[in-house]
Order: sequence, then structure tokens, then C-alpha cells
Amino acid sequence: MRLSLRPAAKLTALAALVFIMNVFIWSNYLKHDFNDVSTIVESNKHGRQQQQPVAQHVNQSEDEVTPLHKYKRSAKSFIGYMDTLKNEGEKLKKVVQVAHLEPTQLDDIYISVKTTKNFHQSRLRLIIDTWVTLARQQTYFFTDADDLEIQKLLPSGHLINTNCSSDHSRKSLCCKMAFEYDNYMASNKRWFCHVDDDTYVNIPQLVALLQKYNHSEEWYLGKPSLRHPLEIIDRNNPVQKLAFWFATGGAGICISKALALKMLPHAGGGKLMTVGEKIRLPDDCTVGYIINYILHKELTVINEFHSHLEALWQIRVPEIKNQITFSYAKYGDKNNIVRLEGFDENKDPTRFWSIHCHLFPYTKHCANMPR
Repeated sequence: MRLSLRPAAKLTALAALVFIMNVFIWSNYLKHDFNDVSTIVESNKHGRQQQQPVAQHVNQSEDEVTPLHKYKRSAKSFIGYMDTLKNEGEKLKKVVQVAHLEPTQLDDIYISVKTTKNFHQSRLRLIIDTWVTLARQQTYFFTDADDLEIQKLLPSGHLINTNCSSDHSRKSLCCKMAFEYDNYMASNKRWFCHVDDDTYVNIPQLVALLQKYNHSEEWYLGKPSLRHPLEIIDRNNPVQKLAFWFATGGAGICISKALALKMLPHAGGGKLMTVGEKIRLPDDCTVGYIINYILHKELTVINEFHSHLEALWQIRVPEIKNQITFSYAKYGDKNNIVRLEGFDENKDPTRFWSIHCHLFPYTKHCANMPR
């Protein structure tokens, strides 16, 4: 049998060319400044800036990169070259990990406010002028009607018409919460925090709270309105009852990204509404049912969250700066509000202006408000 060497020679030449091209590419890769890589990682992470590149914290510099020509002469030295690539990859991995472990900042938080057209003027304007001034880009409003007047006060796209019903039924509430959850998931932020439109949020304290918890772990933060778990009839077995804890939406709810991802099969794509109809409960109870009963994750009670379902007048003035959320309510001729001296109660019946200016006295709104 005759064996032609021409095809074999061609294949050998082609393989050699591919090898040379790969060596050229990897040599350029090794010459890349890892400090620049860390800077890119940082700049892409919510537009943050650091005084020093992260790579400096893992002792990586361009001088440590070994030039390719030292590994050209033998197969043994080429193996050493590949080990160098592996080491550089591990160092780059550390760069990414350091950036990932940075403390939570305001831009890492997605704040959603559930409201309705009937409360746009009486409630939304109040919170837009007070605490939302500190978190305009991070706060989104979920309502049931378009409102050009309110939209002008907010960044584009921050007033979302869900087309849910405007009533206060469990179906309407779960409908809006489903929109809140899905929009949060699309944001890719670390934390999902929900409040009602009659809630004041102390933004700096909220950020300080979330910095204490790792968003890559499963956290359900809030405050229950009951002293015991909520018991309901098991629809699959009516002779039995099931019990679970839930955080009331009036005080605020914060869910870490890791837990929100785990909720996806039960809450994503509008499924939260289906669960709410199944258990016949409103939005905050449905969230608690999914997290505490289905996923078996405990509620972490945050005592600095306050809803209108508790005695707000018991909050002492020196403690106000350390609290995170406040609400208000009127029962007959009695107001359930924080007892704080400030603006005239006829002009400030909710005490939100008084709270805001107590916390942030030097803002221009507070300077212009009549006492």
C-alpha cells in the first residue's frame, strides 16, 4: 500500500498554525493589566467608584505576569505556562469575589410602593415630597391607573399602571404584589423591599439594616401584626389547619435576592395571584405563606418596622432616628400617629413632615415648610 505524506504534512502545518495563534492570543491575555480588569468589574457594579482598584487588595500587578517567551522551549515549560494561566484565573476570580462582597448600598435596593388612584393626591404626594426625595431612583409605585400629574414628579417609568382592580380585595392586592415581584426580579438588585403608600421610610436606616444581612443568603425581614402564626384551613385537606408567620405590608417587607429566586416557581409570572386565590388571603399573607409555609424559611422580626396596627404614640422621640418605617391611621376621632412636636397637626395630620424634618432638618423642603 502506498502512503501519501502530502495530506499528513498539510494537517501538521495546520495544527502548528492553530497552536501558534493560540500562543499569541494567550500571551496578549497575560500582558493584560489585571488592575484594569478590577476597575471594569467595579465600574459595572452599579456605577461604583473606589479610590483603589480591587486588584490591589489581592496583590495582583502587571509585573507579576510572566512573559510567554520564557515558556517557548519545551513541553515541560509549556505546562508551567498553563499553570500560570490557571493562577491568573484564580486571582481574577478573587477580584470578582471581593467586588461581590461589598456592603449593600442604596442602589442595591428595589423599593416598591403599592397604591391606588384614589390615594395619589392624599398619600403619594406626601411621601414623594418627604422620604422619596432620598431614594427617587430606587422607588417604584404600583397603581391601577395612569396619572400624568404624578408621573411628572417621578423619574420616567417609576409609576407603573398594573391595570389591576382599584378595590381593596385580596385579588387586587395580590395582583399588584405579583407585578412588584416580577419587576423586582427583572431589576437584578440585591434586595426587594415593599411598603404601602401610608408608610414613611427612614432611608439611611433601611440601608444600614440591609448591610447587616447577606443578600446571597435567604432572608425574610419584617414585622408580624399578630402575636401568633396565622392559621388557615388546608384547602387540600379541609379537616386540617396549617399555620405560618407573615410580615405585614403596612410595616414593610424586605426579601433577599437569594430568597426571591427561590420563590420564583411559586410567585413568578403572576403565580403569586394564583397562590393568593388558593389560600384566599391578601398579598402580604400570601408572601408569608410562600416563604414560611412552602419554602420553610423563618421570618426575621425587625422591631424598627412600625405599622398602623401598633400603638405608634409609644415610640419615644429620642428613638425616632433609629427606627426604619412608620405609618399612621385614624380610628374615629383618634389619630394613631407618632407623638412628635413639629408642624401644626392640621397641616401635618400624619406627622410625616414632622418626622422627615426631625430626621433631615437641613433639606430644602423642611426649610420652606410653615411651622
